[in-house]
Amino acid sequence: MKRPFLVLALSLSVAGTSFMAGCQQKAGNAGKNTSQSTATSPDSSAVASSDTSVTSTAATTSTPTTATAPSQKFGYINSAELLKIMPETKRAEANLEAFVKNLEKQFGGLQSEYQTKVTEFQAQEKTMVDAVKETRIRAIQDLEQRLQQSQVSGQQQVAKKREDLFKPILDKAEKAVKDVGKENGYDYIFDTNTGSFIYAKESHNILPLVKTKLGIK
Repeated sequence: MKRPFLVLALSLSVAGTSFMAGCQQKAGNAGKNTSQSTATSPDSSAVASSDTSVTSTAATTSTPTTATAPSQKFGYINSAELLKIMPETKRAEANLEAFVKNLEKQFGGLQSEYQTKVTEFQAQEKTMVDAVKETRIRAIQDLEQRLQQSQVSGQQQVAKKREDLFKPILDKAEKAVKDVGKENGYDYIFDTNTGSFIYAKESHNILPLVKTKLGIK
């Protein structure tokens, strides 16, 4: 799906106006037979008329400029908070808790058996012949090894059970985030819980360009 980019527009408009205005000057009749340091002809009239009007208008208007630059749309989400409020999560947690309690019950039985054998051995050790003592020690060691194996196995079983229960929930949440990203034109969606991007626009994947650069088909 092609998504629109956000647009940042800037407009600039400048207008200036200046003008100049002239003045009028008129001279009328000169007097007869007037003696001045500068001689003039008698009975002459000098009429000087000057009408000047200068109007100049300068207007400078810059064409409004719109600068458009594509900007990326980012979003973020806390995946832990999302999973916490999903009803499927509560059911999965209840199932996992029941599973763990059952394993603990089985492990607890082995622990009780081990503790009983150790207590009996310590109480009877002084009166035991060497052959019986060695047999008891081997039995305790075997039981101790079973306990260790049971603990490791239990941890592995819990991890697998957790994955089986929560993977469908994680997949559902991830799909919802990606659908929202595509439908709302996001380029990236950041997961504040993991510190990584949970969604990235496919067109930003540069793998095809790098493959071409390396000559890989």
